[in-house]
Amino acid sequence: MAPPPTAIPRAMRGVTTALVLGLITSCGAQAVPASPCMSDRECRGERVCHQGSCMFEEEARAHLVGQLEGTDAAITAGGQQTVTTPPDEADPPAVSPERPMFMGGPLHTGRSPQRGPTATPEVAWTHRTGARVFASPVVGEDGTIYVGSLDRTFNAISPSGELRWRYTGADKFYSTAAIASDGTIVVGNHDGSLVALTRAGQVRWRVDVGAPVDASPVISDEGNIYVTAAGLHAYDLEGNLRFHVAASGGVRSSPVIHPNGLVVFGTSDGRLVAVRTDGDVAWEARTRSSVESGPSVGLHGNLYVGTDRGQVLAFDPDGRQLWAFDTGGDVRATPAIAEDGTIIVGAYDRTLYALSPQGEERWSVRTSGRIRASARIDAEGRIYVGSQDDHLYAISPTGEVLWDRNMGQDIDSSVAFGADGAIYIGVDDGGVYALR
Repeated sequence: MAPPPTAIPRAMRGVTTALVLGLITSCGAQAVPASPCMSDRECRGERVCHQGSCMFEEEARAHLVGQLEGTDAAITAGGQQTVTTPPDEADPPAVSPERPMFMGGPLHTGRSPQRGPTATPEVAWTHRTGARVFASPVVGEDGTIYVGSLDRTFNAISPSGELRWRYTGADKFYSTAAIASDGTIVVGNHDGSLVALTRAGQVRWRVDVGAPVDASPVISDEGNIYVTAAGLHAYDLEGNLRFHVAASGGVRSSPVIHPNGLVVFGTSDGRLVAVRTDGDVAWEARTRSSVESGPSVGLHGNLYVGTDRGQVLAFDPDGRQLWAFDTGGDVRATPAIAEDGTIIVGAYDRTLYALSPQGEERWSVRTSGRIRASARIDAEGRIYVGSQDDHLYAISPTGEVLWDRNMGQDIDSSVAFGADGAIYIGVDDGGVYALR
């Protein structure tokens, strides 16, 4: 059993990152790509998957430093850097009832109107796939759980754990599905396709996006589908392409739909891009590092996103950077937004952080493994997040660990909430678990 999680003094934050970056810069180290990859699990030892290649974190940071030479005034590592600070007084971010898509809806707040377990839950059932379950489950209107696996299958599972149907794709499913109001299920495949399925598992349409679709699609209130691969692609519910905004390199950042109508995503070449619904680019902001995290929308419509440089960045709705908070490792999870605006996000330094809307640390919880999974928040403000120490954690809104459960292998999937108090989670052992 892994050691219990511990809190970390704020004074120690940013020290490791600053030292590593300083050494890399002074020594002129260069990244040496190893084997190709799409996930850290495909890399051996302490290597991470950085822009498609396995390498040590130090090599990845050196690569980023090399990429960023010549860009505008790079932010100095080591602690929090505040550019401007929004006021304390604000209404909580608007949230609609949970919708069946990544992070519970198009704002990526991660919040749910359902309640999760308050005490350590038992496994109610397990559905076995043939490979890791990296994608997050989503729950349909009738309680059916939908989730893809790296064994190339996309599965529909009843609330009692029986397989209702299975669709086999051409390649792996890293993408979390999104369900439209008419019941159409949309999911991306690593072969470069976006697939729409009926509730019965029949293919409604399939389009070739032109690059691996490993990010998760989002569906607007108007029924427009947005997905990232080689840039941003917009489709209608019949699979007709509305527009495509190109981006250099692969894009693994899941897009968010801002209340002002912009669709925002991060890129591997260090940008946050906001696109209008007609396909025109509204603005671009420099992140000075590759972005695999999906952006989230919080107070005042501000955007929060993690970077491979180990920072959590905040931007206003017009793309102006507000602040940067340094962690000790890559931030590839999508930040969750609590009802009071607190930003909840895990990092590769094995720590889950709670940050104020002004970028100050409120609390942190240390686990024994890197945190790749995005946190979810239930109706009572409890936080549920998996770690690569094989444990699923439930944490109070004030940072107290309520319970943790050993699931046997790494957890990169986010939980989904059932109406009956169950939570569903994918695990690297190939299992989809129902916990009550």
